[in-house]
Amino acid sequence: MKRKLAQRAKKNAQRGAESRFRSPDYLAWVRTLPCCACGVSPCDAHHMVGMYGVGGMGLKAEDSMAMPLCRACHMELHREPGWLQHQPRWLRHTIALGMQEFGGEIHQALREALAFINEREAA
Repeated sequence: MKRKLAQRAKKNAQRGAESRFRSPDYLAWVRTLPCCACGVSPCDAHHMVGMYGVGGMGLKAEDSMAMPLCRACHMELHREPGWLQHQPRWLRHTIALGMQEFGGEIHQALREALAFINEREAA
């Protein structure tokens, strides 16, 4: 019985993950930007963690919630909880640049991500 419940939960999690915005083109572009924390390049596309419930155990946030962090800063963010508070500011900056760069579905996803961040920060 436990095994069947675990399999059902895994399928539901995968279904939810499939409906999240994914864009290899956007992530490739994010990796071309300088690090939000220190300005160094090249960068990883860091997906927001630990805030607003955008990710979960084993679930990565939508690609519209990605920001550039160099490898050193990326590792530090995952090591040092105090760095999490910087993510909304870094994400707003990345989204603003992305909205100038992209149209269509990516632009719409970025608009929705920005509205989501602003709503959570206002609360």
